[in-house]
Amino acid sequence: MRHRQVLGWILPVLISVAVAVYAGGVVTGRWDANPAIGEDAKAAPFPESTDPEQRKARKELCPLIERPEVYGLVEQPATFKGSGTSYLRESDWHECTVTLQSSGLRLAVAHDRTSIAEYQRLFPEAQPRTVLGRPALWTAGPSLIVNSPWKESSLLVAWDSADSGGMVEVTILRAALDPRDEGTLTRIVEGAAPALPGWPA
Repeated sequence: MRHRQVLGWILPVLISVAVAVYAGGVVTGRWDANPAIGEDAKAAPFPESTDPEQRKARKELCPLIERPEVYGLVEQPATFKGSGTSYLRESDWHECTVTLQSSGLRLAVAHDRTSIAEYQRLFPEAQPRTVLGRPALWTAGPSLIVNSPWKESSLLVAWDSADSGGMVEVTILRAALDPRDEGTLTRIVEGAAPALPGWPA
């Protein structure tokens, strides 16, 4: 069983996150811009959310990846087409996704009690890493959406070195997996994570 064929408590979290990327919103929030990916995709701005959790994701996460020097690592030439935010109350999960011409970049933070070690037990195919002195996992495979052509490469990093719960996730979405994305995501999380509010030294 692939790590993305999820059962139990984590299924709603991951599916909602994936839906946010591809469908333009989740039950608990909406996007600030159309996140469609592809050559013909058009950015269609939505009114800015008044929800405080949406605003929190917009304020704390988007500035860290909505930058030419960051998304330029993902795609060249990098054409910014929009960005969106979503969140899940159940897991205190906030995310921001930047949409480019033919790919996407997502930064998400979960402040629940799920640890990297627990995630590893659930998904043994995830490959252990160490990033910023913290336990981390590298995954790559199909997206969660049934019949979707998109692939996701993700790096999950524990919120603290003790892996006491919570994590940062950075993900690149592409039509085909790129083996260079692990290095790219490592660079992105090394720059973005220390700038997150409350990040432990």
